[in-house]
Amino acid sequence: MNLTLTITGSCCDLALHPVSAETAARVCTLGEDLYKTNSIEWWRANSNNTCGMRLTADARIEATLGDAPVALDVNRIATSAAMLTQRAFLETPEKDLCLLGYDDEACSRTWTWHNVTAYDAALFEFFVQRWDGVLGVRDYLVIDDICYDGRPADVAEWGQSQGFTFMTPQVVRADVVRAQLAPIVSRAA
Repeated sequence: MNLTLTITGSCCDLALHPVSAETAARVCTLGEDLYKTNSIEWWRANSNNTCGMRLTADARIEATLGDAPVALDVNRIATSAAMLTQRAFLETPEKDLCLLGYDDEACSRTWTWHNVTAYDAALFEFFVQRWDGVLGVRDYLVIDDICYDGRPADVAEWGQSQGFTFMTPQVVRADVVRAQLAPIVSRAA
């Protein structure tokens, strides 16, 4: 049977990039007009961005085995998640980071695993990026991917996209972010 997990809510695509003092000043000067420049290519040019589903109180999370709903403790996602971080900037000599992207795209994402014979909710492994230290929003979590019984989904699909609004680009002090992420990174090591 197929095991399917669907999250309906807000998708986000956020990126942090180390920037020089000159580029940081340009970001502050241009504000939202930065997105009209070649920065869109820069934003997605490397692995510093993440695209995933926000874990919010109003996100709808549903799991089915075959056509039958199965129980899933959604509170477990945040408490037992593997916390991933944007590691590329942790060792950069740059003092500033530029935050670009959006976090308000109404859509859904569905993960499907084929040939699942028995269901155990404890076999889900949620890969979550923690952005609260960067954005200053408590428990700002983004579900990046999900495995079941040690394997990635056979199919992962986006659906029901309804558009988004770019965030105002922000310059964030790299040392502040490093200090907030240090305990998470040391626990993961």
